[in-house]
Parts: sequence; structure tokens; C-alpha cells
Amino acid sequence: MTEAPGAAEVDANLRRSVAALARPSGVRDPSLPLRPGTGLTGTAALALFEAQATSRQLDLAARSLQARGEGFYTIASSGHEGDAAVAAALRPTDPALLHYRSGGFYVARAAQVPGQDPVRDVLRGLVAAATEPIAGGRHKVFGHHDLAVIPQTSTIGSHLPRALGVAFAVERARRLGIDSPWPEDAVVVCSFGDASANHSTTTGTVNAASHLSHQQLPLPLLLVCEDNGWGISVRTPQDWVAAAYGHRPGLRYLTADGSDLVAVHDAAREAVDHVRRRRRPAFLHLRTVRLLAHAGSDVESAYRTPRELREDLARDPLVGTARLLVEAGMAGPEELLARYDAIGRRWPGSPRRSSGSRGWRARPRSWSRSRRTDRTGSPSRRCGRRPRRNARPRSAAGCRSTSRR
Repeated sequence: MTEAPGAAEVDANLRRSVAALARPSGVRDPSLPLRPGTGLTGTAALALFEAQATSRQLDLAARSLQARGEGFYTIASSGHEGDAAVAAALRPTDPALLHYRSGGFYVARAAQVPGQDPVRDVLRGLVAAATEPIAGGRHKVFGHHDLAVIPQTSTIGSHLPRALGVAFAVERARRLGIDSPWPEDAVVVCSFGDASANHSTTTGTVNAASHLSHQQLPLPLLLVCEDNGWGISVRTPQDWVAAAYGHRPGLRYLTADGSDLVAVHDAAREAVDHVRRRRRPAFLHLRTVRLLAHAGSDVESAYRTPRELREDLARDPLVGTARLLVEAGMAGPEELLARYDAIGRRWPGSPRRSSGSRGWRARPRSWSRSRRTDRTGSPSRRCGRRPRRNARPRSAAGCRSTSRR
């Protein structure tokens, strides 16, 4: 391999790897645990595979839309889909502030709330549609009021202080006996990357969490570091996250291989149980991989070796989940690949559609109609395109608020 794997290569590797798995000798009861000592059943694992596969297919759709000039966001969650198990460990009423690679979490959270369509939500964000549910197309973020997913800005690490404040407010509202949008025993979860772990907002948040915990003040905050070892093209020093955050006073530290669904599930369950029962913060460190570079424009082969890229492909979390399911006798390789393809055919314009189809149209409104204005009333640029010169700007007051109601 001389070039970094693109969407087609990542997809082909998944297919080859799953197809090569040995067929199960028999079929097991899906209500049984996948492994001795875990609480993850076959039924739950199959549902999480669906969430992981949906997130992956959305990443492929993002690249396909970009190639057709209809999509404008290509930062992918591929390699991070193990975080779907973190969502499964939480309740859909637990406030979540998510990393931009937490696609698996978002899809799994949406599956917990009847009537939600995460595919539609994400696709609208990819094409900057004004009907996108949380930002109105201004920026692609994971957020939805009905899913208790609070949106973050594009500045990495900036959502951690906000998560700290929400967690503090949950307990303060309970103690003061005032109304709160969150349940009294809620856990606030906040995910971020290993590069974000070096930002001042992150170090300040962790210090404040430890400081509060040291004073025996309640803080139901779960910090989830999705560590793929890279900050765009800058390598994170080996074991840095564990060294920096593994021994903080008052902060429970747990770690798991992000490509092992059982390991993530069990660590997440333990972390959530600790935070919910003891009202103390915890730090969950997931060791993940980054399968589609930083974004669509990133030439990853310029700073990574072919061997490193092959090793990351070998740790594809979807392949890991498929292996778990096949070895446990919960599904065969053909069934899992059929599920994967069926997910990709759920929306027009998917790469799984016939090549003759024109597919999904990306712009629900003309650019002059759907663009927004900033707070000063001046036309804002969206997704790298200039607004029409003579287009009438919409008033800032007419923009839908992205804050939680």
C-alpha cells in the first residue's frame, strides 16, 4: 500500500475481512452473553453492529456527496464506532456533548428514542441543509434536543467546560429543589479526541473536576477520550493520555480497546455506574484508530508509513464486532454483510445504489434562500461557498436558536 486507504479501500477491507471469517458451527441463544463475564448479549451486540454500520455508511456517503459536489463535510467517525457501546451504557435522557467523531454514539443514542432518524439528521448536516435539526445547516455537528445531545462548536475542546457546567448544574438544581431539564440522577457525558486532551479548556475542565471531587462535591461527569493517536498530522506521544490523566485525584480512570465492543461495553458500564451512584467524575480512555485520515482533503500517506496504515485497517472496529458475533454463533459473515449493505441502501444517493441513479439531491433550497446571517446581520459564508451577491440576507432574529430549550 503506497497511498492512504480511501473510502473504497476501507469498505473493501471490511468486506474481505468479514467474508473470510469462519462460519459458526451452530446458532446460540442471542439472549446469552457474548463472552463469559460480560453483560453484553448477542441481541445487544447485533443492535450495536447496526449502529456502527450506519455510522460507517454515513462516512462513505459523505465522501460520495463530496465527489459529486453536493456534500461539504468529510471528517469521519470511521475507526471510532466502538463508542456506540458508550451510548448503550447510558440513558437517552443523560446529557451528551459529543466529539465530531462520535457518529456511532449518536446513531446508538437515536435508536434509544422512538421516532428518531439519525441518518436524516447527519445527511442534512453534510449538505448544510437549513432543515438540519440543531444548527440549521450552519455547521455539521452532532446535536438534537429530543436526544439530549447538546451541540458543540467547531473549536475542539470548547465543549468540555460546558459539560462541566451542566454536570455541576444537575446536582445544584437537585439540592436547591428547582426545576431542571435533566433527571436528578443524570450522568453528563462528554467525548473528545486525544489532541483535544492537550487544550487548555480540557486541562482546565479536568482540574476543576478533580478539585470539586477532592472537596467531596458531587459532579456526575463522564469524560470519554477517543484516542486515535493523531491530532490531524501530529502524532500523540505513546501512552501520553494515560500518563496525563490516569492518576488524577478524585477522577476514576478506565481504559479499553475501542475496537473491542465487549471491552468498551464493560468499561463504559463500570464508568457510568460509578458516576451515577457515587456522583463523582470518571475518565474513560478508548484506544481507537483513524481509518479515513483527518478529513477528505488530508493526504495521510505524506506523514504515515504504509505499515501503520495496514495496522489500523486490521483494527477496524466493525470487523472486530463482526468477529465477535460470528465466533459467538450469533450471525454468519453473509448475514452481517447483508445487514451492512441493507443499511447503505436506506437512502437515495448511497454508494450502494445502482450507478445509473442520480441519487439524493443535496440542496433542499437554493443557496441564496438557505444561508444564514451572523449576529451583525451580515451574510455569512457557508461551507466554503460565497453567498450570491444580490441575495437578500435573512435577519439574525429569524435564525433558529441552537441552544437547548
